[in-house]
Amino acid sequence: MRAKLFFLCACLLCGILAGYAWNTQRALSDAQVVYFKIAPVDPRALLSGDYMTLAYDFEGNSWTEKKDITLFVDERNVVALQGQGRTLKIKASGGRYRVPHQFYFQEGTGKKYENAVYARAAVLVNGSILLTGLMDGNFNLL
Repeated sequence: MRAKLFFLCACLLCGILAGYAWNTQRALSDAQVVYFKIAPVDPRALLSGDYMTLAYDFEGNSWTEKKDITLFVDERNVVALQGQGRTLKIKASGGRYRVPHQFYFQEGTGKKYENAVYARAAVLVNGSILLTGLMDGNFNLL
């Protein structure tokens, strides 16, 4: 009886994990891909592991009070503070905008990301933004 219960729980857990993975992949396939221009990036933190902290063009030093903003997405899907095209609303919370500010990479590959100009992100249906990669000036994935 104990073995059957363990097997049932293991099957249930595998089903839940498979459903979560399927739902995540479906949400990413339906997401709008946009490119954020990156301001100069901070170097990786030696104590926290291999990642870099990203700063975006629209978060310039003139922003003293973080508030919800509306950005514009042009025909190349590049996000800008001013312009024409589709709008993208970004919410602020906790003193930062709700866009990913950390990009993690494999240890020893930091040099390859030094030339990053754009951050590729997926805007999900619920408004969440997921960072999916860094791009160079010609929109090539690094």
